[in-house]
Amino acid sequence: MALLTASALGKTIRENDIDSLYYFYGHDTAALESFTKRLVNKLCPADAQVMNFHKLDGKNLDFPMLTDACEALPFMAERVVVTINDLNIDAVTKDDLDDLKKILGSLGETTTVIIYATGVDLFKNKKYLTDKNKRFADFCEKHGTVCNFEYKRASDLGKSISTYLAKSGCTITKSNAEYLANLCLCDTAFISKELEKLSAYAEGREVTREDIDLLCIRRIESDGYSLAINILRGNAAMVFTRLRELDVQNYEPYAIIGIIGFSLADIYRAKLARSSGRSVADVAKDFSYAKNREFAVKNAYSECGNISAERIRKTLEILSETDLMLKTRSRGKDGDMLTLEQGLARSMALRC
Repeated sequence: MALLTASALGKTIRENDIDSLYYFYGHDTAALESFTKRLVNKLCPADAQVMNFHKLDGKNLDFPMLTDACEALPFMAERVVVTINDLNIDAVTKDDLDDLKKILGSLGETTTVIIYATGVDLFKNKKYLTDKNKRFADFCEKHGTVCNFEYKRASDLGKSISTYLAKSGCTITKSNAEYLANLCLCDTAFISKELEKLSAYAEGREVTREDIDLLCIRRIESDGYSLAINILRGNAAMVFTRLRELDVQNYEPYAIIGIIGFSLADIYRAKLARSSGRSVADVAKDFSYAKNREFAVKNAYSECGNISAERIRKTLEILSETDLMLKTRSRGKDGDMLTLEQGLARSMALRC
């Protein structure tokens, strides 16, 4: 009966305000999957799951099995729980969808169905579900509870990072915790993996920035901003050193230039906003930035003051030309990397 945030959803569960239907989706699949497992175990404890827990595959949904599970009465337990993983309505026929809605729209008080997505893409862009999935989410909201597990802000994840490390006797400063969150693009799955390494390496001491840079895998997406800002500042040593590292990691030149261009757009927006008296919050709102990317605007806003809008614009033009060359006149990976290097060199040689 509601569209809730993850924190509000958690509160309702703790207060035993349980619905018959849940629909979970979102980009932070690690948090989504973890929450689903905890909810299943709360509603149907391990000793009752043999008879009362039914796990179905949404990609090949067995409708007779779903019907039987939803109509079954709990056996020596309070509730029957049914999970459907990776149901993509775009791949469901109209007749099957009608049958599914009939089943989900008439669930008994002792049955809970949890539909959750961890391995399928339900989105038509970075923010919105496809039209069919959105209509189905609206249906689920009418008959139960819907939650979009969005990426959290780095500041919120920083607290979780500190708590995790404290359990192993380690500490970390607030700024370094947020640095790690941003490095992992606020993806809890990646953060969890990096925390396991860091806690084992630190062995009870403080986790430092040097530890993070030494051990943690830097996702190419997190490089976009540092590369873009150093291109604008003409810092060739940093740019080409990192470019060689990415080449060794087998990243394709067109992927690298795409990430750089993405961050240059952030910087250009921040520059124009700053020049016209608009705030970071204005930019994030006007361009619908996700919570885990608001830091990109904040960083750009504070560092673009001494970079001219003309330089950013001309750099974007050069890299757009380079991107077109990579996509239309490929010369193999080595040749394409040379094309990329030449484009970056032209950008850093600008005098404006």
